[in-house]
Amino acid sequence: MKSKFCLVLNADLESSDETVSLEKNYQNVFKPLLSFLYSHKDFFLTIGFSGPQLAHYEKKHPESIELLHELSSKRQIEIIGGGYYSPIFPLLLPMDRSGQIEKMNSLVRSTIGKRPCGMTLFGSIWDSCLVSTFQSCGMEYIFLDSSLVPKKHLKCCPLIASEQGRSIKIFPSYKNLFPLENESCQEWTSRIKTFASKIKPEQFSFSDDQFFEPVLSLCFSFEQFGAFMKSQCFDSISENAEDVSFTTPYLYLKKSKFFSPAYIPAGMDSEISKWSLIPFEQVENKTGFPPTIHDYLNLYSQNKRLYERMVYISMLVSQCKGGDKVRKTASSEMLWKAQDGTNYLSPAFGVPSPAEKRQKAFRALNEAERLIREAAKIFRESLTSFDCNGDGLNEYICQMEKYNAVVSLYGGQISELNFIKSGANYAASLSRIEKFDSGTDFYCRGFFSDHLIEPEKFEKYLAEESIENCIFSNSQFSEKKLESKRKEIQLEGNGLFSSMKLPVKLRKNFIFSSSGITVQYILKNESPIELNAVFAVELNFAQTRFDKKFEMESQYSTEAILNETRLLLPDSFYADEGVSIIQVKDSADKRIFVIEPNEDSGLSCAMIAFKRPVDGLEPKVTSSTYKVALFWNINLSAGMEKEKTINLSVMPLKK
Repeated sequence: MKSKFCLVLNADLESSDETVSLEKNYQNVFKPLLSFLYSHKDFFLTIGFSGPQLAHYEKKHPESIELLHELSSKRQIEIIGGGYYSPIFPLLLPMDRSGQIEKMNSLVRSTIGKRPCGMTLFGSIWDSCLVSTFQSCGMEYIFLDSSLVPKKHLKCCPLIASEQGRSIKIFPSYKNLFPLENESCQEWTSRIKTFASKIKPEQFSFSDDQFFEPVLSLCFSFEQFGAFMKSQCFDSISENAEDVSFTTPYLYLKKSKFFSPAYIPAGMDSEISKWSLIPFEQVENKTGFPPTIHDYLNLYSQNKRLYERMVYISMLVSQCKGGDKVRKTASSEMLWKAQDGTNYLSPAFGVPSPAEKRQKAFRALNEAERLIREAAKIFRESLTSFDCNGDGLNEYICQMEKYNAVVSLYGGQISELNFIKSGANYAASLSRIEKFDSGTDFYCRGFFSDHLIEPEKFEKYLAEESIENCIFSNSQFSEKKLESKRKEIQLEGNGLFSSMKLPVKLRKNFIFSSSGITVQYILKNESPIELNAVFAVELNFAQTRFDKKFEMESQYSTEAILNETRLLLPDSFYADEGVSIIQVKDSADKRIFVIEPNEDSGLSCAMIAFKRPVDGLEPKVTSSTYKVALFWNINLSAGMEKEKTINLSVMPLKK
């Protein structure tokens, strides 16, 4: 039996929101490809686009759309669909799944003239629960990385997967059959033949009247296809038609009606899976159980927080009944933009996406929330509690007119601080990792992260050295009181201080208002001896802008009143006492954060950079955080308490 090739050019995912990159890939890859296709009638190709990519071609290169339309009408190419913004489908609510697919289908139909009947998945991130949605949207088949398919089902034929009475055909994509560097066309086709020869007709059970022809699918990224076009294989491909035969899914399925039934467990591309076991390390999976996208998110907390925020906004949009339809549609559009899979991970390398991508997504989600509030026409400030991250503990979501804050019981801190109008998530700071950042933070850097530090270790804290046994910042707090009408939460945390294991208690009262947040602390020494310590409260301002301007300078600048004198502070600053007011100016989003302790405090400010792998194994600085820490020396007799209060207010920056 002669084997057929189904070659797929996948969507230009990494450039989906960058016009310059889209144009570069058009000139370097897509334009010469169209020329090749037009002159080689026997070369068949399947093409997948992202919505922004196809929309860019339609706007900037209408001639390419005309050529695609012509090639499609001749069945030489087949245009497949997917989600408009290349989302990770298992992470979406069903309404968003179908909405993104239908939006992409509409664009393909309006530009190419044919509705897609197949699709690819971002990162081959699969779950069997998707079958119902895909079939409802008219999808007949999908492409999946062959690493997801149990070896017994890899028979060089389409599979068919069923779920609750619905089914979809699956074409496995064989990465191991990609042309190697400097591999000739003859060598490549010989390797393919050897692979296909292992498939014997007797392995299948079908009647004589059923036609079966082996098919091998290869899904290329734009970068991979560009390299393929420059290779010897591509140069010689038209001269070896007797060895290589090409097809599209439509043409193959029209002729062959044999499909191998298979259950495909949840999983994802093998390259992504390698990063799903140990944080920021490539590890081959030898467990026998394929990692899922949820395993991945549980490993990378910042990506998971973006996911939680996305789901929350998705629920707000779905619950909005009636109201302004135009604004509701616009809100869905911003939500879908935030669902772009590249905001969560890199499909090419498998590493988590950098902070720049996540902050863009947070901005889109904040805009979506603004629009859905306006669409509903009725908005009431509220404070609610529910387990929004699925860890078994409630989080507290405070929706105010100007901002949205999330309080986590872990560390008793604000883990999200989103400004609804033209704002990102100021609390989305990373924590240091020893292998990248020459130190480890044993806590999450949010707003109002608290430390009780031994006096002899305080110098290490000021020098940003790791301190493992700081209590409260990594303590599990508990709810003592929730006053929804007053927008007030009272939490309580307990810990054992120093090597002497002295029991201490911290009551922490959050009060939210339209102008900002007030946090009251009551620290109690529950030990029988005197307690001497330094109590520090951190506010970590995440980098939210990544324009070229802020590559050379910080978006934050700080002024403080020290001993009744107003000072402009450098990025790194220390004062052991006498600070009454701190002003942190965000020059990017034109806001001023005013921090006022009820008693003069010490102050430590520092700019902290974070390195992470982005496009390979070599780590790069991807983001920074501006830490503002207020601190006091604490001397408490047995059974005594000490009260401190910090008020954080926000105001627009005057022009």
